[in-house]
Parts: sequence; C-alpha cells; structure tokens
Amino acid sequence: MPDSPYYSSTALCPGGDSRRVRRGDLDKRSRSFRFQWAAGQKLSKTYSPDLVPAGFLRTWHAKDIDADVELGERNAQRLRDEGKCDKPIGWIDHESIRYATLPSSSWHLLLLKVFAKYIIILGAAALFIDFLSIVFFGGRSLEGYITNAYIPVILYIGGPCALIWGAISLIERLFPSVIYKDPKGPLWEFNRRRGLVTVFRNPKKKRDAGQIAWQSPFSEFDGYVHSGPTHQGLPLYYGAMVHRYREEALTLTAFQAASANDEDHKALWNFWLQYMDSTAPLPDIPLFEPHRDKDPVTAEHDKRTGRDPRYWRDMDSATYKQKTDEMYKRCLKTFG
Repeated sequence: MPDSPYYSSTALCPGGDSRRVRRGDLDKRSRSFRFQWAAGQKLSKTYSPDLVPAGFLRTWHAKDIDADVELGERNAQRLRDEGKCDKPIGWIDHESIRYATLPSSSWHLLLLKVFAKYIIILGAAALFIDFLSIVFFGGRSLEGYITNAYIPVILYIGGPCALIWGAISLIERLFPSVIYKDPKGPLWEFNRRRGLVTVFRNPKKKRDAGQIAWQSPFSEFDGYVHSGPTHQGLPLYYGAMVHRYREEALTLTAFQAASANDEDHKALWNFWLQYMDSTAPLPDIPLFEPHRDKDPVTAEHDKRTGRDPRYWRDMDSATYKQKTDEMYKRCLKTFG
C-alpha cells in the first residue's frame, strides 16, 4: 500500500498480501452458483496500463469533461442544500465510482418517447414506399389509397405518436426535473480509496434504498467474460466479476453493454484492475483528468513524468479521433 494516510488499509495493493488461503476451506458457493457465474472465461489479474474500451473516449469526450465536472459539483451542492446526502447518489471521480440509474417512471417516459419517434419514422417510410409503388406501378387507386389508408394512419397512429413525442420532448426541455428525477438510491460502488466493492439493495423499495446488500475487497474477485447465443444463434458476450469464496457476483454491463465481441469486456476488466490499484496512477483518460491532482499516487506520477494537466482537454479533434482509433487497435491487439 502507498506510504500515505490517504488510502485505507483495505485498499488494493497487488502483491502486498503474501498470505495464502486454502480455497477448499473457504469456498461457500453452491454448485449452481459456480455453474452460472464461474463457467465463463476467467481473466488475468495482470493489466496493461491506460488500456480501456475505446467507447470510454467516445462516451466521456474530452471537450465535455469540464462541463460535466462543473455540473456534478452543482448537483452535489444542490443535494447537500436539500439535506439528501453529501454527494450525488451516483458519481465518478478519483475516490470511487458509484452507479445509480433513473427511477422506473423516468425510463417509462423516455422509452415511450423513443417508441413514438420510431413508429413515426418507420410508418412514414412505409407509407412513402407504398405511395411510390402506386405511382410507378399502378394497380390501385391513388385517391382510394389516400382516403382508406393514408388519412386513417395519420389520424389514428401518426397523430397520437407525434403528440406523445412532442409532449415528452417539450417537458424534457422546459421541465427536465420531471423526467430526470434523482435516483432513489445507488446500485453499486467501486471504491479505489478503500479497495472495496459494494452492492446495494434494490432502490425500488424505499426502505432498502442505500442499504448495503454485500461488501467485499476487490482483491477477492475474479473477472469473467460470459457468452450466450442471440435469437439468431450468434455469440453475445458480457463481463462479470465473481467472488472466489462467497456467493457474490456483479455483471459489468452498466459500463460495457453486451456485444458481439469480447475485447471490450476484457478491456473493461483491465480498466477496473488499474482503477482499483492504489499503487498505480488513475487510468489516463479524459474522464479522470480533472481529478488526477487529487489522488496522491496519480499526482506524484504526473509530477514525475511532467504530464500536461490539460493533455486531453486541449487536444484538437483530429488528434483526439486518432487517439480513439489507437485505443481501439490496442484492445484488438491485446485481447483479440
């Protein structure tokens, strides 16, 4: 562990704990649990520095980082003023990454908006193709088509969908708090400073929101990539982390959705290994750039190497795209 009171005694320090454990004496997992969670491809605990899924650079773009940090700090202050908590319910910084999602009512409105939007787009495309077939190939009366098909579809399907799409979009723009409500509670947290992984109870139940379901040191987990077939029979991969001795497991699809390749999921596990390693600097990606000076190990590393504090944020668009492409190629070369 680093020579600093900043990190807890439980912070991850690879190679720092020489104690040997007897798996047979400690493994309390059932056969069904092991079959479900430990049957995938087990991943290495050795990581490549600063290697993350290329999607991280697209999702958390350098030009948006300053604004996101400012927004997060304003949100934290608002929640403190309201007496709800001393930090946002979900956050990403140098100390920990805590994940929370919108309540069900928010997702229902957003999904309804998307559904209405695509019904309009697909319906308009179908009507246009049908219209062209009548004009160029004939066989049906254009007047009858407009009266019996076009107008009813517009009135009974297109109109309501347009109304739903427009109403939710207007509410989203004018009254965002109606849709983007505060999460009822966090789902999980990776704490770099303490070296712990915490999973919380289901926040849908008010009495359970914020209550810990289980908490264990990150060093006791192994990473896995699981696969399963899609409806078309093609492989679909997703990442998970599984406790070696207890029935504790967590899918990692919140940061990396299930996909047709396994490289990104291996890169995500690589990211977690470096993020939780208290002897290593934070992964050098735009997401953490505003926080690097607050983490002692990272700050010392940047001072020693002379890293530009605004390396990512002052990068031009062409170079940033090049770096994103290079990250994608690194993932393929390392994990492909």
